[in-house]
Amino acid sequence: MNASSRDDFTEFGTLLREKITPYEKSLYYASFLEVLVRDVCISLETDDLKKITNSLTKQEKRSKANKKKGVVSGGGLKATMKDDLADYGGYDGGYVQDYEDFM
Repeated sequence: MNASSRDDFTEFGTLLREKITPYEKSLYYASFLEVLVRDVCISLETDDLKKITNSLTKQEKRSKANKKKGVVSGGGLKATMKDDLADYGGYDGGYVQDYEDFM
């Protein structure tokens, strides 16, 4: 295929995606894509590479936000601490009250 226009490249991208996506379940898929993308992007200008990086970062943030929205907890339960000294309230001999006014 000799892609020369925007539509040609869109079609070419679709064909590539259709060829590659059946292997998504493979153990080696992620490392394959990492090497492929690195090799394909090696000749890009810095500005073009930044655009691609920003696009991928935005997509990652969106997918993380969607995952977080699905895991929202119900809330409502609060942890409480028991005051162990309250059990000895009648047996402190008045010492606790004397030291509470120190400052």
